[in-house]
Amino acid sequence: MFSNLSFECDAPEKAIDRIKAQTDEERSQFIIDTFVQYLGDGIQDNPTAFRGRFRKMAATPFNFYRGSALLFYQDLKIDQDPWINGHIEAGNIFIHGDLHAENFGTYLDNHGILNFDVNDFDEGYCGPFTWDIKRLLASLNLVAHSKGCSDIEIEQILRTCVESYLKQVDEFCQQPDNIFLLTLTNTTGKIKKILNETRIKSHVEHLNSMTVIEDYDRRFIRSKTIKDVDDDLRADILEAFENYVKTIPEFKKKGDQNSENFSYHIKDIVSRSSSGIGSAGKVSYSILVEGPTQTLENDIILYMKPAQKSAISYVVQNDELENFFQHDGLRTVLCSYAMQAVTPQWLGYTSLRSIPCVVDEVTAHSQGLEWDDINDINDMFEVVTYLGQVTAKIHCVADSDCVNTPADVACLPFSIIPLHTEKTIREAIQDRDEEFINYMVEFGMEYGKQVRRYHHLFFEAFRNKLIPGLE
Repeated sequence: MFSNLSFECDAPEKAIDRIKAQTDEERSQFIIDTFVQYLGDGIQDNPTAFRGRFRKMAATPFNFYRGSALLFYQDLKIDQDPWINGHIEAGNIFIHGDLHAENFGTYLDNHGILNFDVNDFDEGYCGPFTWDIKRLLASLNLVAHSKGCSDIEIEQILRTCVESYLKQVDEFCQQPDNIFLLTLTNTTGKIKKILNETRIKSHVEHLNSMTVIEDYDRRFIRSKTIKDVDDDLRADILEAFENYVKTIPEFKKKGDQNSENFSYHIKDIVSRSSSGIGSAGKVSYSILVEGPTQTLENDIILYMKPAQKSAISYVVQNDELENFFQHDGLRTVLCSYAMQAVTPQWLGYTSLRSIPCVVDEVTAHSQGLEWDDINDINDMFEVVTYLGQVTAKIHCVADSDCVNTPADVACLPFSIIPLHTEKTIREAIQDRDEEFINYMVEFGMEYGKQVRRYHHLFFEAFRNKLIPGLE
């Protein structure tokens, strides 16, 4: 484990106390200054895209929270967490980094099994295990509050999630080699429903929604936001693609009975403008690859998107980590390997014109968790129980895929892959479970309340054109 881990810490106090002590004017300026400092170049390069991003963030407190991980970690950098102080190893494990209520969903692993798990590892890094729990609980507060739940009900929801987390950590302590998966065989209710809904989706229908057949072959549908790439860019993408293929472990290339027939022949490439809250102004590329046979129903669609710098990296001070994670595409992929017991078949990384990129499949069998029809309090308890289990899993999972990573990843010192993290977490909490649960629930309740305040302040700053570059 790394011994020189430190945080950019201003004072020995709770983050919540500092935030609550700020006036609205101070807090509003802090929000503006943070966005200008870390997003200023992007705003200057593409103000239209960021107006769209901020407009979405202004719509609801939850949208604001989703798009402001930077603010969250700038707040936490002053937090003197009692579960980390004196337990440096517990402050240096792989964490998701943006664990909110909608960053969960389904995916098809390279064994062909549908999993319910976390998704989107863009903010993945090494840091305190408590940060994922805090970010998740605050988001659950926002979701439950938006549905009209009382404070007592919200507290119960958060408590259920943390209790489930601790129970799963203890199960990993008892069986450290257990590869825990949530699948159709061990889920119920809303989570099993989303897995079943994903199961019945058709790969061919998915292909047909994004492509057309012309001259007896597939090509992408073009639109206002989906465009051709010129010859020079296409040549660079082809080179980047060749380097990407080298990052796919050999066992994944042979994981399917027909995969030895993959030629990795590219049929078509288009650029795609992103409209997501966290990816405003970024251009990604869709790549149509011929499948294992000459028939058109098994062609593959991949995305190649720029990898972003993790918001956590601005707060965690560790030169060794910075050195390992210089390539943000590799960092994102490595975090996926570290936190998922079984990873998708096509996951890899590359560089396009020196820009780090992540590559993976655009699949019909990937469906995000949505809360629109999760309104009954008992359904919410059941769902957050699973979310607690999944959170414990990403912290404690036996990294079975890590030994099969590409050579340039496998050569990293194994100290970067925490072993028996479940014991590290349990040692940090000791036997103070109730105190830990109360601490986390209190944070989720207080920070959720503050986010609703931030959202209002951000909304006023945005609509009154107080954010430089967006006037």
